[in-house]
Amino acid sequence: MLRFSPNRNLAHLVRWFEFEDEAFAAARAQDRPVVVFLGAFWCRYCQRMDEEAFSDRENMALLNAYFVVLRVENAKRPDIDARYNLNGWPTIAFLTPNGKLLAASNYLPTAEFKELLLNVYMEYEQNKDRFRSDVRSASLDPATPQSLVRRQPDLASLKEITESIIGTADHKNGGYGNGQKFIHAGVNEFLLSHYDQTHDARLLDHVRLTLEQMRSSAIYDAEQGGYFRTTTGADWVQPHREKLLIEQAGLLLNCLHLFRITESRDHARMAEEVIAYLNRKLFDPAKPAFFGCEDFLRLETKSSGEEFFTIIDHCIYTDANSLAVIAYLDAASRLNRPEHEARALNVLDFLWHHNRDEQRGMFHYFDEAPQIPGLLIDQAPMGIALLRAFAATGENTLLDRATKLADVIVTQLACSAGGYFDRGQSDLDFFGPRLILIDQNGVTASFFLMLANATGQAKYRDAAISAFSAFPGDFASYGIQAAPLGQALDEWLRQEESE
Repeated sequence: MLRFSPNRNLAHLVRWFEFEDEAFAAARAQDRPVVVFLGAFWCRYCQRMDEEAFSDRENMALLNAYFVVLRVENAKRPDIDARYNLNGWPTIAFLTPNGKLLAASNYLPTAEFKELLLNVYMEYEQNKDRFRSDVRSASLDPATPQSLVRRQPDLASLKEITESIIGTADHKNGGYGNGQKFIHAGVNEFLLSHYDQTHDARLLDHVRLTLEQMRSSAIYDAEQGGYFRTTTGADWVQPHREKLLIEQAGLLLNCLHLFRITESRDHARMAEEVIAYLNRKLFDPAKPAFFGCEDFLRLETKSSGEEFFTIIDHCIYTDANSLAVIAYLDAASRLNRPEHEARALNVLDFLWHHNRDEQRGMFHYFDEAPQIPGLLIDQAPMGIALLRAFAATGENTLLDRATKLADVIVTQLACSAGGYFDRGQSDLDFFGPRLILIDQNGVTASFFLMLANATGQAKYRDAAISAFSAFPGDFASYGIQAAPLGQALDEWLRQEESE
């Protein structure tokens, strides 16, 4: 279902397409360029474009007469977001019917957007013959060498990733980088996991500083609970008011992990606060599962000056719910609260029975029906959640389900050169190449290592090595994106030492 700004607008009068196969089929049939509008549910500048540029009568007429217009949300389509995002939302990309990128921009006010529409249209009309012959190859996957030398995971790579991340750490305010601050729960989790192995005090100290600074600053909502997605400024001030499930779940894991190390009741209380927020605001007992996010819209009033009202993204995202399951299972154990395990198992059961296909694995989200199957970003986290549930309950059915998802990854997403693609083959291969992303491959390696331990089957260890082998070096260039691979490397080396 297409979603528009909750404020007054006419954007729905644009003839939008929701799915790329239908959009590009129409573009080829009508010989028109494609406009991809990539936004986010909570993005204020995306909402402004709905209210302004997409509600302008001349812009609507141009779009409907001369373009095929595809509307995409980042959370619903992480695969498209990975290909076209210009470092923020909205991103507006213009493509030929055969997939060649013509132009791209971020937010534009009404007049500037109109000028860009006219310029792209004229360029396309003047160069149609060249654009028709410039067809993107259907084999745009990364080059596959004739012979492949597998690299074993090594300590040097782990050290490189660790030092690269520590190099980005803000030792005064916590977090990473010295500008706008974001929640990077996965990076925190890697540092805590590596601390478990090395007892390097720098790692523990930085995560402790980060979480405690966040809890005492404006990124934590002291009135309603939960943590906002980001803040303007290095010292966690001026929050952007959206709260995402995947980040709350990641922070919950951080707090529980920190509590296990420090045994501080303050850290346990931080975890309990996140759980209370999730249960109250984002959990849907009717499914049962967790909603995607909570957003706050500012409303100017004459009486009080300014008020906020809440809107909820009611989509059930597999990757975010899987992380919430993992966190709730950990909370059940760390906090001695068995009701958290029961909730986690119910969510897992809903996802498995309502958001999965036997051949294509997990769908990415559920919006009264399952949508977008076969993405790596869902298969691996769901597999880890199933294995954590198996470890907690001993139920063999959960292990069997995890092996089914592993088979989907190996048979449909593996690259013969090493690593795993972010999505399966498609009839629209020209719509960007399949990508081998370091963060998703890191999570996948962790899944296969866990599965190898649970089943005793060496083939899953080989599958983990395949994920490592796609990234032979220069981890500093990946920055904090390498954290999940670092965590998997740490797990691998820990297992090697214990054997």
